[in-house]
Amino acid sequence: MTLTLRALAETSTADFTSAAEAWARLAVGLDNGFEKYVAAAGELPYVWPTGTEAEERSGRLRAEASNAHEPCQRISRALRTHADTVRSLQNMLADIRADAAREGLDIDMSTGVVSAAAGTVDDASDVRRVEARIRNYAGQLTEVLERAYALDRETSAELDASVPALGSGFGGTTGPAITEADLATQSGRTPAQVHDWWESLTRDQQDQAMRDFPQTVGWLDGVPAIDRDKANRTALQHEKEDLIERLNAGGSWDANSDLNEQLQRVYKIEDTLKGLGESGFLLGFDTTAYDGHGKVVIAINNPDTARHTGVWVPGLSTTLWGSMDDNMLRMKSLNESADALTRDRQGDVSTVYWLGYDAPDLDNVSVLQEDRSKAGRDPYLGFVQGLRATHEGEPGHLVAMGHSYGTTVVGEAAKTGGLPVDDIVVAGSPGMHVAGAGDLMADPRHVWAGASGTDPVAEAGNARPWSGIAAGIAFGAAGPIVLAGAEYGLDELHGIAPTDASFGGNNWVADTDGHTSYWDAGSESLSNQARILAGQYDLVTLNSGERPENVR
Repeated sequence: MTLTLRALAETSTADFTSAAEAWARLAVGLDNGFEKYVAAAGELPYVWPTGTEAEERSGRLRAEASNAHEPCQRISRALRTHADTVRSLQNMLADIRADAAREGLDIDMSTGVVSAAAGTVDDASDVRRVEARIRNYAGQLTEVLERAYALDRETSAELDASVPALGSGFGGTTGPAITEADLATQSGRTPAQVHDWWESLTRDQQDQAMRDFPQTVGWLDGVPAIDRDKANRTALQHEKEDLIERLNAGGSWDANSDLNEQLQRVYKIEDTLKGLGESGFLLGFDTTAYDGHGKVVIAINNPDTARHTGVWVPGLSTTLWGSMDDNMLRMKSLNESADALTRDRQGDVSTVYWLGYDAPDLDNVSVLQEDRSKAGRDPYLGFVQGLRATHEGEPGHLVAMGHSYGTTVVGEAAKTGGLPVDDIVVAGSPGMHVAGAGDLMADPRHVWAGASGTDPVAEAGNARPWSGIAAGIAFGAAGPIVLAGAEYGLDELHGIAPTDASFGGNNWVADTDGHTSYWDAGSESLSNQARILAGQYDLVTLNSGERPENVR
C-alpha cells in the first residue's frame, strides 16, 4: 500500500491508542491470573502428591504464563508509540500546510505535489522565489512521509517479534529467585541501569521480588510505575495488617498512640488511592519518616504512558497526613486543566505529588535554611531520572514543578545539570538558590515562575534582611504569616525571586491572592500552569519573558 499525505492526515490515532490500552489491560489480567496460579499451585503438593513429570509440566505452565506478560506489554508500548508518533507527524503536516497556504502555495494531499496558487507569480523573480519555496516544502513533506514509512516498519517488526513461537508458545524459564542481595546491588546504580536490570528479569522474577520485598521495589527508581504501584500497595497492605495485629495485642498507651497515628497515615493513603480509582499510582510511601511527618509519592495517571508529566514538590509545613487532601486536589485540578488542552485523547497528562523530602516546619527555623532542600535534591533527581528511563515510546514532555519551599528543592536539583526535564514551573517561590534562569535550564525560556502580588513568601528574594525580626518570633504562636515574613526577612540563601525580570525566565500572570491559591478553579494562575504542562506555551499570559515554540 502506498502511503499518501492524505492517508497520514486521516489516520485515526484513537484506534491505535484504544488497542494499546486493550493490550495493557490484557497484560495486567495475565499478571493477576499468574499471581492467583502461583498462590493456588503452592498448596498443590499438600492435597495432590505430584511426580517428576507433573512438576515439570507445572513448571512449564508457570514459565508460559509468566513469559506471556512481557510480549503483551511490548505490543501495548509499540501501539502507543505508533499512535503518539503518528499524532506528531500529523501535527507537523498541519503546520507545513498552514505555512504553505500563507505563502500562496497549494499541496495536493494525494500526490504530495506543491504548486503555486493561481495569480501568485507575476514575473521571473517571482518564479525563482516560488520555485525555491516549493522545493523547501516538498523536502519537508518527503521527510514526513519517510518518517511515517519508517514508523510503519518499526511497529510491524515489534508486533511480529511479540508473537508466540509456533508449537512452543512463549516458552522459556522463570529464572532463579531474586534475593535481598540482588536488590542491594541496585543501590547506587543509575535509574537507567536499574531499569535495564528490571527488564532483564522474567515476569515471574519480577512478581516474586514485588511479593517478597515490596517496600524496596516500591522505592526503586527505574522500575516502571505499574510495578512500583503494585509493590507499594502490597507493602501498604502488609503494614496495615501488622499495625492492626500489634494494636490488638495490647501495649502501653504511649506505644499504642504512636501505632494508631501510623495506622491513620496508612488509612489516609488508602482513602486517597480509593478516591483516584484506576488513575491512581502509589509510587512510594513511608509512614514513619521524619518523626511521622512521612513521605509519599502519588501519580494521577501513569507517567510512563503520559505525553505530558509534571512532578510537583510541595513546600512549607507539608506532611503526609495534614496536607494530603489539599495537595491531591491541586494535582487533580492541574491534571484536568492540562488534559483539556491536549489533542486527540484524554488521560495523556500525569501529575505527580512528590513529597519525598522533609518539608520545613512552622514551629522552627527550618524554613529559613537550605538544608532540607539540599537533602531533597538527590531523591528528586533520582525519581525524575527514573521517569525518563521507564517512559514508553517517544520521550514525553517532562516538567519539574514546585510551590513555596518546594521550589528550592527543584532549584537544587536543576542546578546540578542532571535534571532531565523540558520545563520548570514554580509558584510562590522564595528563590531557587541560583542567580538566574540560565543556571537551571540551558534555554531560560523554559523556566516559568508566577507569584501573587499578596504572597509574602514570594518576596523573599527581593527583600533585604531584617536584622531585628528574629527576636520577635515565637514560632508556636506566630503562625504562617509572621513566619513567612521571617523567611524573607532573615534568609539570603534562597536568592533572587524567579519572578524578577532580571532572573531571565518567564514570569506568568498570577491572578490569585496569597500564598496557597495558585490552583483555584477558573483562575489564570491555574490555567497558566496547565498551559505550560500541556506544552501550549503560546496560550500562557506573561508579565515578562519570551515564549518558546509549542510542544507538538
